[in-house]
Amino acid sequence: MDEIADDEILLRHIPGGTLWQAPGPRITSANFRLRHDQNETGISVTRAKITTPQRLLEMVGASLEQGSRVGFVRAGDARQLGLCVVPRPVGHDAGHAEIQSGQARLDDQACRKKLAMLFHFLPDQP
Repeated sequence: MDEIADDEILLRHIPGGTLWQAPGPRITSANFRLRHDQNETGISVTRAKITTPQRLLEMVGASLEQGSRVGFVRAGDARQLGLCVVPRPVGHDAGHAEIQSGQARLDDQACRKKLAMLFHFLPDQP
């Protein structure tokens, strides 16, 4: 399993709706809340060099027409917050990875807010 370079771009599905997308538009911290009831160990992302934004939307069953967008961040930027970025390939997505707690904790609202501020939306595709 190859390491994820700091300059690698990570993609995340951002659902439509005001809980997930705030005016601006900007990505809200709610997108980075761990679901402990589902035993999540990190925030699911995919590696842009392996999985395209369109494929990501297909895998999660979402579309731009439904208001879904794709957010992106550089792996090194997430690491600078004190988070870990590790590859976690799964059968349907060889590019799957996780942003995990490290020195900074995803259970901390301030950390999730900083992470949300690092993520940006990809331009909408026709």
